[in-house]
Amino acid sequence: MNRNLNNKIILFGGTFDPPHYGHLILAQYAKDFLNAEKVIFIPCYKPPHKINYKLTHYKHRLNMLILATKDNKYFEVSRYEIEKKGTSYTYRTVNWFYKKYKKRQIYFLIGLDLLINLNTWQRWQQIIKKVIFLVGQRIIDKNYKKLPEEIYERILCFDSPVIEISSTEIRNRVKKSLSIKYFVPESVEKYIISNKLYK
Repeated sequence: MNRNLNNKIILFGGTFDPPHYGHLILAQYAKDFLNAEKVIFIPCYKPPHKINYKLTHYKHRLNMLILATKDNKYFEVSRYEIEKKGTSYTYRTVNWFYKKYKKRQIYFLIGLDLLINLNTWQRWQQIIKKVIFLVGQRIIDKNYKKLPEEIYERILCFDSPVIEISSTEIRNRVKKSLSIKYFVPESVEKYIISNKLYK
């Protein structure tokens, strides 16, 4: 992979329910690794792979993400999937940003757990032609074997800390009236409390 490309853009999609320090640290490491122009956080409206999961209203997830990223000039929050509504298929999102940033190399920041199931995504063959997948951990052989061969050359790995924080854990802690201090930025913690989320 060529790391000397100019004007690199990183897309970072997810439910962000809620956004936490794990998301922010991973995004910062990715930005620094590529010396990217910016990281664009894209909260989804309706994830195609989480059929039985009831998402927190998009308004709250968007507001929390804006609060979480507001102090970083290299972080941006996109309303694309939320305003489009319907099921948030990645190929549509990638197509839209690919057209918007025609002269830039687009990277898609993704977790290894999602990457190894990439060939189950709608129109994944289209996606791999337009983005390079950025993974914040080394991929071992057994995970590679689960992927179609044409995906291999579209993956770029980088070293980042393993932050064992999950949105599920945060929601469960709030439900049990346990502290989420140090899990999320203070502004997000206050927002969750004031809006009585996850109770």
